Amino acid sequence: MDEYNESTKRRKVLQDRVAELCKTHLHLPAGKVEELYASLKKKNAEIYIQRSKQLSAAAPRTRLLAWSMTNLQIMVLADPSIHGTENVIRIMREIDFETPWPEDGLEFTTLWCRVVSLRCLEWKFQLRDFPQPLLDIRDCYICGQLIGAEQVSPRRAIRTVSLDLGEPFGTVTVERGMQPLKFYHDLSCEIQSYSYAFGPCWEPVIAQCDLSFDKIFPPSKDPSPRLPFWDKLRLLFHGRLTMVVQQLTVLLHASLDPYNTTEEMELTWHQVVMDWTNAKFLFRGDFNIFVRTASKYDDCKLLHFPNLKLIINMHWLCLADPNDHHNVIYCAPDKIPEYSINQVHDSFRAFRSQNVNLSIVLETKSTSNQSPTNSDIPVLSLYGSTLRWFENLKLILSGVTRPTRRGKIFDNVRPKKIQLSRHYKKVNLLMGLHKFQVCYWMSFAMQRGCELLGGRLSSSSEHTLSLVPIDDGLKHRPKAEWSIVYMNSELNDSEIWLKSALQDDPEKEAKSFRLPVEKCYCLSVAKVSYGRETVFPSRDHSSEKNKETPTHRLVVYDLKGAWTKSNRNVAFALFDSFMKSKQMKRNLSTEALKGFRKETNTTPLKRRNPEAPGTPPNAAVQSLQAASAIQDTPSPLTKLQSGHAANMLQQLIAEAENKNTLVFSDDLSSATRQQNLQGLQACQEDDVQHKNWQIALVNAQVLLKGCETKGYVILSAAKAEIVQRIHRPVWKDRTLVSKTTWVGTLECLQYYATVNADKNETLNENIRWLTVDNIQEKESTVISEIPQVPNMVGSGVSVGAVVSDTVGASIVGESAPIQVQRIVSRCKCEFFYVGYGTNSVDPAAVGELPPPPQEDVSPWDQRQTAVDAFTLMHHDLDVCTNSLQYAMLLDIVNNLLLYVEPHRKEACERLARMRFQLQLHSIEDQRRPIQNLQTQVRSTLSKLRRLEKETYLVHKTLMEDPSNTEIQSEMDHLEGLVYECKNQLNAQSEELDMMLSCYKESQLLATNRLATLRSDKPLTIVKANEIFFKHAQWRLTEADGQIGIADLVLSNFLYTKTSKSDDSVEHLLELGYLRMTNLLPNQIYKEVLCPTEIQSNMPVDHKRIVRVFCREKPPVGGISVKEHFEINVVPLTIGLTKKFYNTMMNFCFSDRAAETVETERNEEIDENSRGKKLRSSKRSRDSNFYVHIDDVEKMKERAEKNKLFIYIKIPEVPVRLSYKGNKEKNLEDIRDFSLVIPTLEYHNVTWTWLDLLMAIRSDSRKVILSQAIKQKLQIKRNIGSSDQNSTPDEEDLARLLFGSKHTTEARPARKSVSGVFKFGK
Repeated sequence: MDEYNESTKRRKVLQDRVAELCKTHLHLPAGKVEELYASLKKKNAEIYIQRSKQLSAAAPRTRLLAWSMTNLQIMVLADPSIHGTENVIRIMREIDFETPWPEDGLEFTTLWCRVVSLRCLEWKFQLRDFPQPLLDIRDCYICGQLIGAEQVSPRRAIRTVSLDLGEPFGTVTVERGMQPLKFYHDLSCEIQSYSYAFGPCWEPVIAQCDLSFDKIFPPSKDPSPRLPFWDKLRLLFHGRLTMVVQQLTVLLHASLDPYNTTEEMELTWHQVVMDWTNAKFLFRGDFNIFVRTASKYDDCKLLHFPNLKLIINMHWLCLADPNDHHNVIYCAPDKIPEYSINQVHDSFRAFRSQNVNLSIVLETKSTSNQSPTNSDIPVLSLYGSTLRWFENLKLILSGVTRPTRRGKIFDNVRPKKIQLSRHYKKVNLLMGLHKFQVCYWMSFAMQRGCELLGGRLSSSSEHTLSLVPIDDGLKHRPKAEWSIVYMNSELNDSEIWLKSALQDDPEKEAKSFRLPVEKCYCLSVAKVSYGRETVFPSRDHSSEKNKETPTHRLVVYDLKGAWTKSNRNVAFALFDSFMKSKQMKRNLSTEALKGFRKETNTTPLKRRNPEAPGTPPNAAVQSLQAASAIQDTPSPLTKLQSGHAANMLQQLIAEAENKNTLVFSDDLSSATRQQNLQGLQACQEDDVQHKNWQIALVNAQVLLKGCETKGYVILSAAKAEIVQRIHRPVWKDRTLVSKTTWVGTLECLQYYATVNADKNETLNENIRWLTVDNIQEKESTVISEIPQVPNMVGSGVSVGAVVSDTVGASIVGESAPIQVQRIVSRCKCEFFYVGYGTNSVDPAAVGELPPPPQEDVSPWDQRQTAVDAFTLMHHDLDVCTNSLQYAMLLDIVNNLLLYVEPHRKEACERLARMRFQLQLHSIEDQRRPIQNLQTQVRSTLSKLRRLEKETYLVHKTLMEDPSNTEIQSEMDHLEGLVYECKNQLNAQSEELDMMLSCYKESQLLATNRLATLRSDKPLTIVKANEIFFKHAQWRLTEADGQIGIADLVLSNFLYTKTSKSDDSVEHLLELGYLRMTNLLPNQIYKEVLCPTEIQSNMPVDHKRIVRVFCREKPPVGGISVKEHFEINVVPLTIGLTKKFYNTMMNFCFSDRAAETVETERNEEIDENSRGKKLRSSKRSRDSNFYVHIDDVEKMKERAEKNKLFIYIKIPEVPVRLSYKGNKEKNLEDIRDFSLVIPTLEYHNVTWTWLDLLMAIRSDSRKVILSQAIKQKLQIKRNIGSSDQNSTPDEEDLARLLFGSKHTTEARPARKSVSGVFKFGK
């Protein structure tokens, strides 16, 4: 059959070549084609004969199982002390002391006891012609007592056998006992090497061996179901076996090839002592796990357990005593008891195990009394490739083996044997490690990785196995489901370090893996406690208690973390490597190019009824709504009366009936704003089913260090708690989905920062961690006695306090101690997150089904509740920083928290470029380039694996002979090839991922376009992010951190970001109150910035001092689109001095000279020369600040920063301005000038944010300067008449507050003013 298929393929190839010849040569010679086909026919016959001869010449496999023993010596000894019935029974009962002895005693047909001694140089079991032996024992010695006993068979255990002896004897009937021969042993064994191999690839051969052994050792004639092998061992073998093995190896095949010798997992015990007694195994020795693979990771030590003690206890669950094997009586087929007629007879019913409970104990101890060394602690070493290799091993070991010679054809219909892995009921695991180490590397080059150093680890858990039947109309074996009953773990004194190779550019991968490695501190904990307990549902009153009992409890004590530039680079590299490998595996799979189908999440309630094809899709939902309603269907008027409009109408009626008429206004106080936060509302609903996670952090602190500034910031919290709750399913888009919330609370949250930067600081050695007294909240106590001196030295617990244990100045010659200052005092922070599932929930699995949402009948009733939302709330913030700490905070936010990898930016740019390229091609034309690129990636990957293996082999040779220059040059050459191949593979993989992403995006756009043509979907909110804090007070200080510069007070800050289904985003920023106070001495103006006090009847919303709204549309051509941008500011009062201005500029820009600030401000005030100076300022900015780049990069940068503003509106803002220069009298001094920033509107402009700021500055400065100069001259002119008319009229007051637009026609210009200054319109 195979040869026929091959001949067909050859004929097809010939036909294709003939067709190509016909295209190039219009006229072929006569008979040429027939000659080619005749030659092919002859060649097929020759190939068939050749293959037939090869098949017959090959020697057939003649063996199924081979058992060989070399230099075998067996010695059997007998002695009067172990001979005789009484002596043998006495020894038997001593060996098998756990089995109850019958009161009436036992009689035996066979009973003997001997002392045996066996020596063997090699003992081997082999399957077929496989190169790997099944069992290989070297240098074996066994000695001890061995007893054989067979009980006297009772009457029902005697079967009759007819034997035909031939003439003249005829047929004779013989009685035979059915009781088995049992063995009692007390053996000791010493083995040099013990190796056992197993794998799914050998299971068919082992099944064939089992069938063959049934012909040699036929099964019992007892009609009972056959015993599994573990029950046979319990029945036939009793006693103790002690083994001392120098090397015990178990090989697990990780390949489906039975001839495999390279892809294996090796479990090895060194100098192990094994003691096997009744249902108990004890192992003690050094345990290692190796990975055997045909790559550079060959012989990789995955796990090392020195001095490991492993105890396995097995408790068999039987109907009777599991050790009572004496009462097991076989039954002949013709003597089945009468009570077994109506049921399946089982002679082993009481002895047969129903299940088994397993108890595993793992324990390690230090071999020396001193501190443990690296070779004395358990070590787990992981690589990225070994983790992927484990996934392949898991798939192979979890596969189901095909049946071997089973069924009616082979006359084998007995039921399938039970697997031991499905026979467990409970598994108890107890683990105790004195210390351990976990290392993870991205690759064998060991360039980036992490290390976990753990202290004492203790863990106890219980797991249960349940077999759940599958009812889907097909025949399945029950599904095995493991569940955790409880788990308690505790870890002490652990640290996490990040590792990276020392190189010039840390962000690039090094070529060589012989570079030294540095360690960076990342995280440490004093104690971690984890507890898990499964809460079973109940119908009594304890169900409410179960809601408050979390499934997972995690408590972390004294957490100390550090997030720096080096940690950031290593962490991002590890995460990027993991995502790239996962992405490559997904892109190279066969599922990558399958047709994209947008799944619509629908519940079974929305499916069509098969009996009524005309039923609309949501008829089931309507029927459920009708069933859930208590009253009949209300009329439209009733629906209107129950909506939001009815509430407004009732409110108006109540106000009309009230005699004391009050003015209604929307109260946007802090309490009202908190109620409107979506994340907070969703997390406070009373629909919680149970708590899933409860995470608590006690006395935690995290260090943050920027990239451009010296010093660091420490965040601390006395108590942090995070709770995950599972809620009842809710309706979203007419679909029942799951609901999960996360609620977090940080108590006593504080921020600390260094006061002075240390130039020679080393972060790993010079960190001043906070003590518990500085982290925890201080309780107010009455001072009854003088406190200790060090406590009196500190600055207290308020903001601005300095943490220091040193009194006075430091000793001469020593470096000054690091001073850490509290920049944010003890405050409270909360966050709320609600997430809704994407897949529909089956209503049948929900106990209490929520009623479906009512239909919207009016615009007031349109509300959306099931929205993914995140809310962050800060209550009272008390901040104190100097200029260095302010620069540190900005550096941390920009370079650590908001950092985006440059490679990711470049990838986004290439993705945008590829989108434009693929828009010119159809969807079908995009498949062929993707398939070609997939082939190239597979080829490059195989090339990289080959080069890595060669590099590993050369590296091992170089380690043996480091002075060999030829091997060194070859090593350098291979490292260069590996580096180039890796870069090529990464580039191809990224390009493939972008092509697949664009391919799926084009399919999705086509699907959405088709759906839009069919029916327009309403615009819905997809996600909402909210940030709110009630009150914040910020004190800006000098460099010492104590002398104040200014106080800034903010309250009711709210920022919301709403993402909608059409990829549009809305931003809203609101600020309830703002005040800035000048703390510099001898200043005429103390209030720098505050809202102007206005009357209540003026049309100004005094609850919001600042409001910024922005609506973004999806980007077009890579340019962000701002559909609506609006800024609203209430009237402000500004009192500024020159000294305060310079001080603030030095605070915000500490590296900027005061002369530069003075020059820039003079350029802004002097209108005659501002155009010239602005141009010079622009030239200096371009030459000094920006990096010199070519024109293409400038165009690219501008394209990224540009934004299309469709509509911008900034309403006018009245401002009362006061300014005082440095001297006693200055020309620019002004006092209570009323200025109006005009209304600005822009339409359809493409600007950057800087262009928008410059446009606002340019358009508003003309009006503001003209107003300032006019009022300056007007006030000087009216100095003499100010005493006569001190009270301003209403028109001047209105112009002062709202500008000239809200007053009557402007007064005639004064001649004195118009004669000196001229203003253009």
